[in-house]
Amino acid sequence: MKTQNRFNGGLLLVTCLIALSAGAQALPDISRGELMLEITAGSYVPAPILDTAVSIKVSGVVARVQLQQRFRNQTEHWVEAVYAFPLPEDAAVNRLRMEVGNRVIHGTIAERADALQRYEKARSEGKKASLVEQHTPHLFRNRVANIAPGEEVLVELEYVQQVQWRRGSYSLRFPMTMTPRYVPAGVSAEVAAPEPAFVAAAQLTEGDSHKLRITVDIDMGVPLTAVSARFHPLALTRTGHRYHLSLAQGDTSLDRDLVLDWQPQLGSLPEALLLTGERNAQHYGLLMVLPPESPAPKQQQREIVFVIDTSGSMGGRSIAQARAALQQALSGLAEPHAFNIIEFNSSARQLFPKARPATPHNVAVASEFVRHLEAGGGTEMLGALELALPGIASEHIRQVVFITDGAVANTTQLIGFISENLAGSRLFTVGIGSAPNGWFMRKAAQFGRGSFTYIGDSAEVEPVLASLFEQLEQPQLTDIKVHWPQGVEAYPEQLPDLYAGEPLQLLVRFEAPLHDGVVVVTGQSSHGVWQRQLILGNNKDGTDIATLWARRKIAGLMDLGVLGASDEAVRSMVLPVALEHQLMSPYTSFVAIEERISRPMDAALKGARIPNLLPHGQQMAWPKTALGVLERLLWTGLIAMMIAILGARLWLKRRCTQGYSRQ
Repeated sequence: MKTQNRFNGGLLLVTCLIALSAGAQALPDISRGELMLEITAGSYVPAPILDTAVSIKVSGVVARVQLQQRFRNQTEHWVEAVYAFPLPEDAAVNRLRMEVGNRVIHGTIAERADALQRYEKARSEGKKASLVEQHTPHLFRNRVANIAPGEEVLVELEYVQQVQWRRGSYSLRFPMTMTPRYVPAGVSAEVAAPEPAFVAAAQLTEGDSHKLRITVDIDMGVPLTAVSARFHPLALTRTGHRYHLSLAQGDTSLDRDLVLDWQPQLGSLPEALLLTGERNAQHYGLLMVLPPESPAPKQQQREIVFVIDTSGSMGGRSIAQARAALQQALSGLAEPHAFNIIEFNSSARQLFPKARPATPHNVAVASEFVRHLEAGGGTEMLGALELALPGIASEHIRQVVFITDGAVANTTQLIGFISENLAGSRLFTVGIGSAPNGWFMRKAAQFGRGSFTYIGDSAEVEPVLASLFEQLEQPQLTDIKVHWPQGVEAYPEQLPDLYAGEPLQLLVRFEAPLHDGVVVVTGQSSHGVWQRQLILGNNKDGTDIATLWARRKIAGLMDLGVLGASDEAVRSMVLPVALEHQLMSPYTSFVAIEERISRPMDAALKGARIPNLLPHGQQMAWPKTALGVLERLLWTGLIAMMIAILGARLWLKRRCTQGYSRQ
């Protein structure tokens, strides 16, 4: 009996020490689906449940998406739900409405500070209110105030985006969750993106919350030869050229991105296309031109630098995919090319002091190096970029292949470094994992004058990288110019090089009403000057072209901040565009307020920050990932205390056993 009492006392001591390490109170285990809301110190009740429904309608090359987030308060308290969520980095968010029972409240766009002030006033007055803010082009926050006990509130967002075309296939990606971002050592809050302030480090891995239902309607106006989702089984029905998709299992967890692909029938699409639209007597256009499919040119000597992220956030399937991707890349190397590998986590290191020829021996050494790579530590990406982009021109074609999940907060600092130190190199980013930071990697590739490739599953490594390395051989078109019959304002302003299978896509606003004429696109290919003409006509596609143009212009203006423009200067240019086109931006937010008072003034309002689901296949290796100093100390202290307790228990057990044996 004495031994049993000592054992129970040990458990009690363990519980007390865990509570102290977590801030003097016992915390619920949200990693097992126990999504809880703290009502009083150490007292928890179930927090709001989140359900999501998405409806996607694709018409031609434009998608309109309706996103519904339903918050259900299962507590006996009035709550304010706070939820951070990702959207596609090019999403043009232009509508908000809130639904409570049979009451519908439409949101309005306003300057960010004004929208926040209106929301906080409504919250304090007990009115239903929703505030949706953009923190980065791909990360948003929704706050819903004064949800009554047992009540449901639905918040509906709509956005427009352009579907992507690559190698004869269209694709659309809907992000569902995010990896917590790492804040590098010595990086101030001003330099870091605002994500860590409200993206909870702890995430759910299972539970009844965070479920998604999705439907997709595709109407390209032409027959499709294939429709698929890379990571989710689909149910498909077809009526003529219209295709209706839904998830085969009815719903799914919000733990990995949805990626749709569809291929039009060969020869059914033109090699050049101009869609037009009007809004408020302004005329807009979307130009898409496919590059020529020319024979591969004679290989030139290249230097390829592979950079691989081995930080803690790459744990689980991500690091396995990254190793497989790098091994696949190494298998395709041969002389006369040279190569090197840079690995980074809390620090960066090179395999060779400088690039070496891709001889069988050097490739074998590199393959063995890659085989032993493991995930752990921080994500100090700047050190890796300093090694990969020395800022000096090379006598050979120099290409940097960057394999990462992009889970960093100092994105603006990193993109600025790429812009300043690219010299003659080209940067190609490869996104790894179930929920990579696609915005950062697309933007890094844009400033690196390369391309972004996404690998979401190990089965994709070989075909995806084969396509990427075919691109690396040589751009199909360089020095691209577009000649218009009248003045236009076009984005992007600096046209990129085009690689095999990638189209030129340009959004324009015409200075005068669109008339007949000819658009001429020229470029330099490996076989000389290339040219294509497109006769203007009345190929109209509605007002969404104007929305896409405005979103692309805002992205171009935000890039000026990366290049050194002050925040006030950028704000003064972005704000009029966002207000005119009623778009979410870093300087505008959507707010919806119900005028009737819901919450009695004598009823307290409790805050409930809802975490995201951990990305599919990722391990919760918290001591290895991007935690702050305090969290690391707490974890270190907790582990040390538990080891000490275990040792004490073994010692007590041995003493007790010795005592009984003496008796």
